[in-house]
Amino acid sequence: MSASMSMSEMSVSSMSMSIVVSDQLTRQLVNTAQELAIRCVRECASKYNFDAEEAIRSLGLEMVKLERKAPLKEKPEKGPKEAAPKAAFPLPYNGSVNDACCYALRQNNGLYTQCPLFPKKDGKFCKSCTRQMEKAGADVPEYGTIEMRQAVGIMEYVDPKGRKPVHYTKVMKKFKITEEKAREESDKLNIQLNAIHFEITDLDSKRGRPSKAPKVPKDKGVKGRPKKTQKVLQILGDDDDDGDLFAELVAQANEETEDDQVKPKKAGKSEEEKEAERLAKEQEKAEKEAKRLQEKAEKEAAKEAERKAKEAEKAEKEAKRLQEKAEKEAEKAKKEAERKAKEEEKAKREAEKAEKEAKKKEKGEKAPKEKSSKKEEPKEDEEPDVVKKIEFEGKKYLKSKKSGIIYDYAEYVKNQEQVIVGKWNESKNKIDFEEADKDSDEEESEEEYDM
Repeated sequence: MSASMSMSEMSVSSMSMSIVVSDQLTRQLVNTAQELAIRCVRECASKYNFDAEEAIRSLGLEMVKLERKAPLKEKPEKGPKEAAPKAAFPLPYNGSVNDACCYALRQNNGLYTQCPLFPKKDGKFCKSCTRQMEKAGADVPEYGTIEMRQAVGIMEYVDPKGRKPVHYTKVMKKFKITEEKAREESDKLNIQLNAIHFEITDLDSKRGRPSKAPKVPKDKGVKGRPKKTQKVLQILGDDDDDGDLFAELVAQANEETEDDQVKPKKAGKSEEEKEAERLAKEQEKAEKEAKRLQEKAEKEAAKEAERKAKEAEKAEKEAKRLQEKAEKEAEKAKKEAERKAKEEEKAKREAEKAEKEAKKKEKGEKAPKEKSSKKEEPKEDEEPDVVKKIEFEGKKYLKSKKSGIIYDYAEYVKNQEQVIVGKWNESKNKIDFEEADKDSDEEESEEEYDM
C-alpha cells in the first residue's frame, strides 16, 4: 500500500510540475506494483476459492512491461489575423491604394473601402475574399476591386450590382463622430481625409418625409335625433274648482301628446293577400327548381358529350397506333424476307463457286498427270522440252522455249506439278490465258503442245 500511495503521490505531483525519474527507480516502481497486484490476487483466491495462478495469467500480471510515451506537444497558439492596423470607427475612401493589403473592396457601412487583410502569397486577394469569389463563381469580388474604385471619382463609384457609396456624413451621424475626431483617427493611421466627405449636400438635408400639420377635430355635437320638447302648461287660479278644471285639461293635453308620439300600427293583411303571396312564392320556387334541373341536365349532357369525344379520340389514336404497328411489322417481315432471299442467293452463289473451283481443281490435277505420263515416255526422235522463268504483270511463270506454253511457277515450285495457265502470244507479246471451264479446248491444246 505504501508503494501505491507513493505512485499516486508522484502522479499528482507530475500534473503540477515536471519530475525527472531515473530508469532504475522506474523499474523498481513497476516491480513493486506488479508484486502488490499478484499478492492481492492470491489473497482474493484464498478467500473466494478460485485458482490464483490462472487469474494471474489471465490478467497478464506476469508479463508487465514498461512503456515510455513521448510527452504531449503543446499546440502553438494561433497568432493574430494578418491585417493592417484597424481604425476605431469606419473611415472613408480617399483615393489611395495600400499595396500591402487585399485588392478587394469591403462594404464597410456603405463606404466601399479597401479590404484591410493581407493578400495570399500567390495572388492579389486575401483568403476570405478568394473563398467568397469561389463560392459565388465570380471573377471579381462582390463589391469590386480597389482598382475599379480608383478609376473613377471618389463619389462616382458603382459596384457590380449597381450600388453606390453613401456619404460619410451619414456614417458620422450613425457612429456619433465629429470631423475633428475623424481627422484625429486618420492622422494616427497616416491617412489624409478629403474635405468632400464633410460637405453637407442638399440631398442629405431634404431627405425624409415632410412633417404633417396637426388636424383640428371638428365639433360634431351630440349624435342622434334631437329630443322632442313636451308642452308645459301653467295652471292659474287659487280656487280648487278652477284648479281641478285646469288639471283635467292639462292631463288630457298630455295624453293627446303621448298618443301623437306613438306610431300607428299597420293594418293586418287579408287572407286573400296572404294566399296570393304564398302562391307567388311557390311559383318562384318552382321556377328556380326547374332552372336548376335544366342547368344540371345541360351540364351532364356537356360532360357526356365531352366523354364521348374523348373516347372517340382515344379509339382513333388506338386504331392509328395499331395500324402503325401492323405497318411496322409488315415492313419488318418484308425486310426479313428480303434478307433471307439474299442469304439464299448468296449461299447458292457460294455453292456454285465452290463447285466450279472443285471442277477446276480436278481438271488442273488431271492435266499435269496426263502430261507427265506422256513425258515419261518421250520419243527417241523428240528433244526434251526446256522452260524459262519469266515475269508478266508482276507474277512469275514458266515459258516453254519449244511450244510457248505458260506454266504456273508457284504450283511447280510448291508441288512439282505442271499446271498450264495459257500460251505466249508473240505478236502481242503477252500471255493468252485459257478458261478453266472449257474441258474440250484444254485437252486439244495439251495435245497440240505435247506433239
